Amino acid sequence: MPEHHFTEKVRFYEGILNPEAFARNYALHCYEPSETMAPFVEHYFISRRRPHFDPDYTGHDVLSQPVASLFIQPEGAFVQGPTVHKRTLHAKDSPIYVGAQFKPGGFYPFWRQRMSDLTEKIIPADSVIPGIQAISGAALLGHNDTDILNGIDQALCATSPQNEAKIQLVGEIVSSIEKDHANSVAAIASAFAMSERSLQQLFQVYVGVGIKWVVMRARFLEVTRYVRAQERPNWTAIAADFGYSDQSHFINDFKNIVGLSPRQYLVLLQARQ
Repeated sequence: MPEHHFTEKVRFYEGILNPEAFARNYALHCYEPSETMAPFVEHYFISRRRPHFDPDYTGHDVLSQPVASLFIQPEGAFVQGPTVHKRTLHAKDSPIYVGAQFKPGGFYPFWRQRMSDLTEKIIPADSVIPGIQAISGAALLGHNDTDILNGIDQALCATSPQNEAKIQLVGEIVSSIEKDHANSVAAIASAFAMSERSLQQLFQVYVGVGIKWVVMRARFLEVTRYVRAQERPNWTAIAADFGYSDQSHFINDFKNIVGLSPRQYLVLLQARQ
């Protein structure tokens, strides 16, 4: 298979709860996948520890994600399924980790079963992507960026994933949630001429998490951006700005999605500045 030229994407560390601290310790580069993998993969990534890495930096907290991700390190390769809880990516001794973030629904053709069966799970990457061994493990350190990206892309292509109309539909629904800030399953179902039951089943099979949770995550991704832009966040005002009349309801949802209380999130930001 001929080598592909990969275009770098501009990323803003979306979903990392303290992106400033992460950026000081890791150099992250994201790339568009090949045309063949574009229906399934959001981006490939290569992250290297910076020379001035802080030895006290233990890792970075990541907002739960409705997608699967492939991670490759010198220690080995694994696939992380969709998550509904905050997770911490621990800073290890390895100087590099690379991989792929799939689109919502994009890993279904590789997994070939209900995505809800993979939620909150980690599996060996070679159990679903056999060719990934060529660049995984200790061999990773001997590859340059072009070799790494082509190795990932070719291994994924070799599994011959089949695109489906429902994968595209999932992408359109998630995009509409993120852009239009839809706040009810009923409104989304109506917009896409589906029953609520069919919509919920679609997300369990192809995404692995409930659509109501996807709506909540999109909202709190905006909340965390909003908070980081303020020196002294007024939580009552923020709750009201995002449609909450009940402060306790806002705090409960914040904890469920972000994995921290609003107060704990501020402590996290302040501790890693």
